[in-house]
Amino acid sequence: MYRLSLIVPFYNVELYIEECIRSLYNQDIPYEEYEEICVDDCSPDNSAEILDTYTDERIVRYRGEKNMGLSNVLNVGLSMARGEFIARMDSDDISTPERLATQVAYLDAHPEVDLCSCGMELFGAKQETWVREANVEDVKMTALFHSPILHASSMWRRASFERVGLRFLQEMVPAEDYDMWTRAMAAGLRLVNIPEVMYQYRIHPSQATTQTDKTAKKDREVKANYLRILYPTEDMSTVNLLPAQSASDLERIKQSVAHLLEANKRTPFFEQMRLEKRMWNYYYRQVVNCLAVHFEWRLVGELSWKWRIKWLLRK
Repeated sequence: MYRLSLIVPFYNVELYIEECIRSLYNQDIPYEEYEEICVDDCSPDNSAEILDTYTDERIVRYRGEKNMGLSNVLNVGLSMARGEFIARMDSDDISTPERLATQVAYLDAHPEVDLCSCGMELFGAKQETWVREANVEDVKMTALFHSPILHASSMWRRASFERVGLRFLQEMVPAEDYDMWTRAMAAGLRLVNIPEVMYQYRIHPSQATTQTDKTAKKDREVKANYLRILYPTEDMSTVNLLPAQSASDLERIKQSVAHLLEANKRTPFFEQMRLEKRMWNYYYRQVVNCLAVHFEWRLVGELSWKWRIKWLLRK
């Protein structure tokens, strides 16, 4: 059995797939310890032909008869995996040489942890560095607001996820990973983030825009499902922690925080004191943000109409 199975779904990546594979060939992990499972979601370009030029026996290929969608493609990879650990990578990205060996070593040294991801450096149409909260409890709380794990750089214990029967859900795309992590944590699995940046995540021009309505809708659905699973005897439908757009939203956030804290007292999932600190800090930040906007507009109101227009145009 391999120590590691790396799942790489691909679709229309003929310009990037060779760079991805080269970064995997340069990994510090011993050659014989991992396999690459490349799942082709019926790419109409030359991605499959390029992949076929590699005769490495570690590269396991699968091509579906029709386009399946990302979650189904990932599940095909999961069903084919033979490694003790499963890792993810997108076919247009780059892993630094130490990435896989570092994550395997971390999971070996922390048998109580079921999944770890690492930091990402964004490149292409957008340049940023993403590093998520590190420890188990913070990861659980972060999921109340957004996905706490960087999917493409994640690695997990195959046995842990199989034990609780976790698979990606196609109906949750494009939040299929966020949904998976919340269900994993609700099932008792422990997820962490390694702060080292060991993954380069390519941003295409079409991805550099703001969050789509579909993504925002699915994210809200994941958050609602998370609360419903954690507190099955409570009515959590009124909990809405979306950022305040105006002062009128502050009461909604305050009531949501109070409701969540009371539910967690009755059915503990989060450490209560840490949850209280995190939630009330979030609420007070929203208050400060609203006050800042209010006073800024008060100052603008003192300006002449000509200077108001100039102030608006500077945004």
